[in-house]
Amino acid sequence: MLSHFERDLDELKEKGFTDILHTVSENDMKFYKGTMKDFIKKSKEKGFTVTVSPWSYGLVFGGEAFSEFPILYPEACQVTQDGRKLPNACFNNLEFIHYMKVWISAVSDMGTDYILWDEPHWAGGGGWYALKEGEWSCRCEKCCQRYQEIYEEEMPLLWSDRIQSFRKRSMVDFIQEVSSYSKKKGIKNIICFFPNRINFEVPNEWEAVASLESIDIFATDPYWVGSNYSSKEYVEYYVEQAVKIGDKVGKEVQLYIQNFRIEAEEEYKVKEAVEVGLQYGINYFYTWGFNSCAHMSFLASDNPELAFLQYYQTLQNNSTS
Repeated sequence: MLSHFERDLDELKEKGFTDILHTVSENDMKFYKGTMKDFIKKSKEKGFTVTVSPWSYGLVFGGEAFSEFPILYPEACQVTQDGRKLPNACFNNLEFIHYMKVWISAVSDMGTDYILWDEPHWAGGGGWYALKEGEWSCRCEKCCQRYQEIYEEEMPLLWSDRIQSFRKRSMVDFIQEVSSYSKKKGIKNIICFFPNRINFEVPNEWEAVASLESIDIFATDPYWVGSNYSSKEYVEYYVEQAVKIGDKVGKEVQLYIQNFRIEAEEEYKVKEAVEVGLQYGINYFYTWGFNSCAHMSFLASDNPELAFLQYYQTLQNNSTS
């Protein structure tokens, strides 16, 4: 509802926000394409830099949304080593690459400035559909064919370092393909990887994707709720790693601050996370999400207004936008 959205934009302006992220899901593309274009137009009229993300597209990007892709193209989805078909799109399938290029063309026509390639992941590496113990993907026909072309051997049934390397290469190639296409459309690209909450580790595809010529900004979103570490420890580790990667590949680093599922009396952790980013020299911040997701019961914080305040007030006090 554009009239409600305009009031939210005015509120954000008053609080010092300069950039806005609009999620553009498959549902939005099907039923709200014109509405999203109006949202983006109004955002830019108000002076915001606009980023969009393929929210839960193909169930391989971050987001709380359903995907139509596995219904339309079941043959283009991931398959486990035992042949079980999954609802997640396969990064190596040309149908999915085309599906994403259609989306890129649409958001280009809407007037976006940036695309956030948000938390790309293989099945089991994120999202809402867990794999069974011992399962991995993808061993679909396309992946088997490409694996054989690269390594000159049949893709094995047992997990191996070579399969891990193959998946990394597939991820990098996919992001390069779609981000190069958006670059040709005049859109800048941000890559955001979601950190491991169980163990401190930085997969080598982070640097490989960040170094792509078509990637303009490297981002991470160390959302600490549910991790094995204290909030400050968790955020500091991944901020430090992100800055190292950014410095190495010569890219600006963007930091996402958790603003959902913040429990009562833990709002100060939002402030601490922002301060960690500032200490490491980051000056490009986002937070997820607006008003601490008060509108979404699945993600809402206990005291949304207070949690949101901790984010923008900390930045205001440090004169950082």
